[in-house]
Amino acid sequence: MKWIYCIILITALWSCRSVKYVPVESTADSIVVEKLVEVQLPPDSATIRALLECDENGKVVLSWLDIANSRNAKAQLTIDSLGNLLAKMKTQPDTIYKPSKEVTVTKEVRVPYPVEKELTRWQQMKLELGGWAFGIIITAALIIAGWFVYKLRKK
Repeated sequence: MKWIYCIILITALWSCRSVKYVPVESTADSIVVEKLVEVQLPPDSATIRALLECDENGKVVLSWLDIANSRNAKAQLTIDSLGNLLAKMKTQPDTIYKPSKEVTVTKEVRVPYPVEKELTRWQQMKLELGGWAFGIIITAALIIAGWFVYKLRKK
């Protein structure tokens, strides 16, 4: 009996090893593409204030003019020889394009490291037989439970 205890103790001490973490390296192929991105500029405006009067001959005369232009809008006001008021407005495009970089990941490859130690044939066989034994035990338990239920109903 002492030998059995010694064998169980030695087996228990020998089988208790710490599990080492096996890292998995991952590499990704990426492509950097430079492209132009559309950026909207805020709207601009210009204001024109003018005072128009008639002279003694009945012609329109510009007596006072104030034009406030912004950075992207240029306004121009003129009166032709017939007295027609002409207004012109020049604006810059309201969209600009700026360069930007876009990164696209095409594929990710995971490279596993080799395990610390492969299972022996004996260990693999024990794993497979353990699964079969667990299935047999569950099947036997269900058969025995069914047999008891059958016996109880028969009485």
